[in-house]
This record gives sequence, structure tokens and C-alpha cells, in this order.
Amino acid sequence: MNSNKITLVAIFSLLILLGGRYTAAQGTEWSAATSAAAAASQRGEYALAQTFYNQAIEIQVRTLGADSPEVAISLNNLAVSYQDQSMYPQAELAYRQALAILEKNPDQQASTGFTLNNLAALYHDEGVDAKAEPLYTRALGIWAKLGTRESANETISATGLAAIYHSRNQDAKAEPLYLRALAIWNVQGKSESAEAADALLHIAEIYHARSSNSDAGPMYAQALAIWEKAGQLESPEAITAQAALGEIYRAAGKYAEAEPLLERALKATEQKLGPNHLDVATSLNNLALLYYCESKYDAAEPLYKRALDIRENNLGADDPAVLQTMQYYAALLRQEGRKAEARKVESQAAGSGVAHL
Repeated sequence: MNSNKITLVAIFSLLILLGGRYTAAQGTEWSAATSAAAAASQRGEYALAQTFYNQAIEIQVRTLGADSPEVAISLNNLAVSYQDQSMYPQAELAYRQALAILEKNPDQQASTGFTLNNLAALYHDEGVDAKAEPLYTRALGIWAKLGTRESANETISATGLAAIYHSRNQDAKAEPLYLRALAIWNVQGKSESAEAADALLHIAEIYHARSSNSDAGPMYAQALAIWEKAGQLESPEAITAQAALGEIYRAAGKYAEAEPLLERALKATEQKLGPNHLDVATSLNNLALLYYCESKYDAAEPLYKRALDIRENNLGADDPAVLQTMQYYAALLRQEGRKAEARKVESQAAGSGVAHL
């Protein structure tokens, strides 16, 4: 999730801000507590991490003052620990306390941007994008003001905001943000990162939705190349990309390129979801259509029959998806010269008010 990526960047960057600001004698007591908290978080011992962060905050408030940036940094990191445990109310409170401190100090713009990213990711995780959107927007403004463009910070804000726009189908706003993030990763030598693959997938989806298949295809292919190199071709995102790229190739008449993609998508979907899931029916239908286009009727028929059975069992005989599959199956039967069987299937579809093919 975006929140995990932002969390890692924020912890690292915020802790770096402390470097050289205090002598070891001045900061030993609370820095030991924050170091122990960070180590506990890395081990997944979140309750212990929270104890150490709270100890550090108590010491920092006593020795440095309640409005010190160090208190805000510890609050941010405490919030990260809460967020990792899906303790969202506690995380939100800690993030907001951190922001209240940081926003009083004009020298803490970078720290403010990190915490804005984190709080925005928290709201996005909770499905409250109306609160997340202005925070990501504010963070982008901070990076622009500080002149820290082309940085990891900007990509986090840009992709977080783009994801919100994409989820709302506001793709005209999402597209330039995804493209900006990709451009930054290219400059940084991170064009094959997991984050880049996710952005490529979403840009491909945007182009595909516009029927700009000539633009979508290379994006899907590039994302798949990254996942293949990482051994992640069976991830949900990779399965989605394989199915979409296979459909693009089929529509373009590139059947040889489409076939392995749709076959792998079906296999992976069935392995993950079981043989009777509706997504399996969709994959069966897509592959059957490809085989039909290739005149591989013997290969297509059992796939259509399986897709029909799954959809009937899950949706009922009168569902539009069931009736559509009937139509495709009837067309295949007619193509094979099995007209009596085709008429039988067509009559079932017609009984629900669907016209014959």
C-alpha cells in the first residue's frame, strides 16, 4: 500500500533531520529510546515500539520543550507504528499533534511535508479521500517551494494524489501526476521499481479506458517486464495487466502474442481464487474468445461451457453475463455447423429477452 512506502521514507528522512543537531550528551537519553523504538518496529514488535516512542516523547517534552521538532518527529514515528497496526484513530491523533508542532516552525517545512504525506496515506487507507486529497496537494506545494522536485518525496505525494483521482475516474488529473512520478524514477534510476510498475499499470488503465490501446499496450508490457524480473507475475496487479494486454493483442489480431498472456492470466486467477470464482469465468470467456478468433473451436468450447456454468451458478440464469456467454457459445456452435445445438442455446437466451446472434 502507499502508506507502507511513505512510512519507510518518512521515518528515514525525519530521523536524518536530527543528525548533527545535538551532541551525544544532550540527546543520549531520548535518542536511545527512539533507536530502540525504530528497531522494535523493524522487528514487527509494534507495541514495544510504541512504548519506547512514548518514553522518548516524555523525555523530549521535559528536556527540549513540548513544541520542539524532535517531539514532532517522535509523534510522527509513533503514528507510523499505530498505522502499521491499523490503529487509525491513535495514528491520526499523533500525526495531527506532530503537524501542530511543525506548522509553528517555518524551518520545518520538509518535516511537515513528510507528515502530511503520512496522514494523507492514513486517510486513503481508511477510504476518506476527501481528507487525503488536500494533504497530498499541500505536500506537493511544499516540495515545489523548497525546490526539492525530482525527489522521492514528490513521487510519494504525486502518486498518492494520482491514486485518489484515478479512483474517482478523474484521469485527466491523475495522468500527469503518474507521468511526473515515472519521469523522476527514470532520472533516479528507479524505473524498474515496484512503485514504477504500479504507476505504469494505472497509466495503462487510463489509456485503455480511452481506447488508446496503442498507448496502453506498451505501458502494460513495461509493467509486466518489471514484475516478471521480480518474480511477481502471479500478483493481482500482474494478472490484471496480463489479461488487459492479452485483450489488446487479441483486438489487434496479434493472436500469438495474446495467447500466452490470457492462458497465464487464467491459470493464475484459478490458482488464487479457486475454479468457481466469477473472475475465473471472465478469464475463461476471454481465452475462449481468442481461441474462437483463431478458429480453435475445439479449444474454445469447453472454456465457454465452464464460464457459462460458473456464471449460472453464481449469478442465476437470467443475468446479462450469463446470456452474453450463451450468445458467444451459440455463435461457436453455428460456426462449427452444429445448428440444432446453437438454436437450443439461442432459445434459452431468447427466453430472457435476448436477441439471437
